Amino acid sequence: MLYHNAYHYILGLLVVVWGLAGCVAPAAPLRPAISPTEAAFQRGVTALSSGAYDQAVTDFTQAISLDPQWVEAYHNRGESYRRQGLDDQALADLTQALTINPNYAPAYYNRGIIYGSKGDYERAIADYTQALTLNPHFTEAYINRGIAYDQGQRAYDRAIADYNQALGLDPNRAEAYMNRGIAYKNTHHDFQALEDYTRAIALNPSYAAAYVNRGIAYADRDDFALAIADYEQALRLQPDFPEAYVNRGEAYRRQGLYDRAIADFTQALTYNPHLALAYYNRGNAYQSQGNTSRAIADFSQAIALDARYVAAYVGRGDAYMAQDDYDRAITDFTQALSLNPEAVLAYYNRAIAWFFKRDYPKARADLQRFQRAGGKPDPQFLQDLRKASSRK
Repeated sequence: MLYHNAYHYILGLLVVVWGLAGCVAPAAPLRPAISPTEAAFQRGVTALSSGAYDQAVTDFTQAISLDPQWVEAYHNRGESYRRQGLDDQALADLTQALTINPNYAPAYYNRGIIYGSKGDYERAIADYTQALTLNPHFTEAYINRGIAYDQGQRAYDRAIADYNQALGLDPNRAEAYMNRGIAYKNTHHDFQALEDYTRAIALNPSYAAAYVNRGIAYADRDDFALAIADYEQALRLQPDFPEAYVNRGEAYRRQGLYDRAIADFTQALTYNPHLALAYYNRGNAYQSQGNTSRAIADFSQAIALDARYVAAYVGRGDAYMAQDDYDRAITDFTQALSLNPEAVLAYYNRAIAWFFKRDYPKARADLQRFQRAGGKPDPQFLQDLRKASSRK
């Protein structure tokens, strides 16, 4: 008798607005005659606003060469660098702007965006907080600090407080509702999350990410028809949206529609071949079809992309067990537990592997760990383990 398909991880993919756009110091109103320094700065603002970032850098550099103390020129050149992904150059310019003027709130805000994108949430929060100290009405800083609290520190109550503050300043900010919805979901306030995603969509009917996240909320309630409708609306708005394909695929998989699920996971990977979750979920779909070789290949690819992917180790271990390769299965379950000792499914599945290897003491030890964590094993497995242990 096989037991190892009884437990596995089900994962969707929330879409997070990691940070609102950086702000740009505007050019002064045109006058009949302006200095060469002002002209260079004006050209830089025009280039930056139109997405011509290399030209913007050239123009702001000229302005800085003519006036090395021009805070806004350093700030805007930093923002030009940031939008090109040149974070180190951007940080240098924003820090220089703050050296010249420590009270320039936009530079703290934009530097906070860079720190957040680097995963340095402590510095990001410090910069957003300084921006808010200087400008308590800085709506975007509240939203971005909320994201940093949520994603970086799991300080969901603080995140919600910041989103509330942003909405108090501007009740029409769809991004604030969207990200507050994520914080509510992370605190298991699913109804409030669903309400916030819906409000975000009402304010911005073209908000594809909000449709995806609302779809996840519906799927969590097993309302797959509404979930799929939201994923499809997201794809109408943004046809190259890999997260929408991943989540629609997961909705199909949970309904047993494995071919459709695999097609969606595969489509997601055409848009983002580095999306480990798409490989993981496709591996689960192949595993459900009994195609363990393809399942192992996909779990292995997910692990190659993310060596700390606990669920992928558990999934691959489960697939190895289906092939009666218990040694490799135990290796994977053990690796999962070394990464996360609270990955209780790995204890249960490893117990089953030990059982088939007839190492009943180790099977009982893992089963007890699983039960102490609140897990409920298959009653048949319990009975078979007792019988086998008594015979030995």
